[in-house]
Amino acid sequence: TGSGQNKGTPTAFAACLTLPIIVSPSEDQVAQETEEVFRSYAFYRYQQEREEGEGEVPMDPEIAEIQQEPGSTSNQVGRRLAIIGDDINMRYDAEFRNMLKTLQPTKDNAYEYFTKIASSLFDSGINWGRVIALLGFGYRMAIHVYQHGVTGFLRSIARYVAEFVLRNRIAQWIADQGGWVSEPGFFSLLGRARVSTIPRLAGLCEQCCWSD
Repeated sequence: TGSGQNKGTPTAFAACLTLPIIVSPSEDQVAQETEEVFRSYAFYRYQQEREEGEGEVPMDPEIAEIQQEPGSTSNQVGRRLAIIGDDINMRYDAEFRNMLKTLQPTKDNAYEYFTKIASSLFDSGINWGRVIALLGFGYRMAIHVYQHGVTGFLRSIARYVAEFVLRNRIAQWIADQGGWVSEPGFFSLLGRARVSTIPRLAGLCEQCCWSD
């Protein structure tokens, strides 16, 4: 009888090995992927603005020359977020521009301003809309700083975004949703993104100025 039981064990074990293993990403993995997702988002967002602006958007070689890997997951995610984020960009981009114009971030204080404003986006919780808004603000700051004579800053902004999502538990939240590549999350992303995403944005610029 013992030999009969053992006879089936290897087959059952082999069958288990063929089953797909679904492993949720860790927050560290999400944070690492965030830099590439942001660079991809910036690349496609910049392309959109150049095409729609008909030359009004100045050339930024640091973004235009980002090397894209068409088949990479992070590249596809960044592209989709740039497309899905149109609604948020339209609603908040003017405010982001005005804030940056008033604050005039430099290479020395950009990280401080970035963290203050990014933190305000998540004052009342985390959702995909606010995550897209974070990418949008990082993109706008990268453009602003470059246009004011600071080169080589895009890589720093990508690092700021990745560090911010890790330190503020946003990477863990994204991991809990299945990570950047979670298809169910992306199917409902557009609807979620249209929720009010940036509470109490008005007055934030004054707070940053007074705190200096």
